[in-house]
Amino acid sequence: MRIAIFDTEHFEVSYTVIRLFDNGVNQITVFTDAATFRQFEYLFGKDLHRYQWVIQGAQESKYRFLLTMYKQVRQQRMELLYLNTISNNFIVYAGIIALLKKTRTIVTLHAINNHFRFKPALSFRRWVRHTGKRALIAVTREFNVISGTMVSHLKNKLPAHKQVHNLPGAVFDQQQHVHPPLAIHDSIHIVVPGTVDPRRRNYDTVLELLEQSRHLPVRITLLGAFAQPYGNAIRSTCSRYAATHNNLVFYNTATVDQSEFDRVMQEAHLVLMPSVIDTVLVDDIPETYGISICSGNVADVIKHAKPFLAPAGLTLPGNLAGSAVTYNNVGDMVRFLELLRQSPARYGELVQQALNNSGHYTIEKVRAQHPTLFPLL
Repeated sequence: MRIAIFDTEHFEVSYTVIRLFDNGVNQITVFTDAATFRQFEYLFGKDLHRYQWVIQGAQESKYRFLLTMYKQVRQQRMELLYLNTISNNFIVYAGIIALLKKTRTIVTLHAINNHFRFKPALSFRRWVRHTGKRALIAVTREFNVISGTMVSHLKNKLPAHKQVHNLPGAVFDQQQHVHPPLAIHDSIHIVVPGTVDPRRRNYDTVLELLEQSRHLPVRITLLGAFAQPYGNAIRSTCSRYAATHNNLVFYNTATVDQSEFDRVMQEAHLVLMPSVIDTVLVDDIPETYGISICSGNVADVIKHAKPFLAPAGLTLPGNLAGSAVTYNNVGDMVRFLELLRQSPARYGELVQQALNNSGHYTIEKVRAQHPTLFPLL
């Protein structure tokens, strides 16, 4: 089968999609931009040549790049077009899907409510975006969400004849798994992966945890670049804290390369997932983490098989719940960390549970769960 995959933002999710469709027979063409391609170069390494790459030129407009994609899909008679991230030009994508009548198309929705609700405002661009999203939903017959907890929420908004798939944001590879031991005198390394954005994660919780765990050898890494302009206040607070403490690490760079991201994730003992459960990201539309939107941290704990800390109100995939230690407040996390200091064996049990849970997300098992996407050869 000839497959086209498009993404210029969520490269880690598209990496998963590419690997799932790469069965040794499918011919895969990836449409992306230069910055995303650099991350793919690291992720695929020597396997990069297995795919055809079409990269948006430095001076090429998004519209012209999408036109190039449309022409190639049509001329090469590709059977499947997989649009993994659409965050602008919605009406253009809708037009492409409508014109490619003979091509099976799947669209991943990362924030569901934003595609169905509308709050009027004195903004012409908001009206244009809403019109484009309505058109996109109308012409698309198959959708994907990256968490099973989002499936029913999307199905309830769609006509019964439209399909909803659930390809996860990451798959687990036992051969690449690395986990550091935790001895009784070791510092506990906690990582908060993802863009530093207070709309997505509660960084007051992170900083309060640092304050309340001063009697413990705890180190926290904010593993992501600061969102602009939302993360500026968090950056200032972190800089003030780091001036007098040595147990907070963060990055003053525009991006964190995937190689550095993976290195830190492998070295970490725990992932902290301080999700802001009810949030607003685009055009004043409320989203709920775990229901209408999924944190990228879920994919991180799948890929790296890490035990994690999460707020008690966050809806998690059932087969990951055993990897989580839930908290109602910072005090709950501090008491858990004190327990780990007293009994490192408890940490070993959590690691084994995380390994077992990530085992549900191997390439083979995900393919088996989606026979309409990955028929047996």
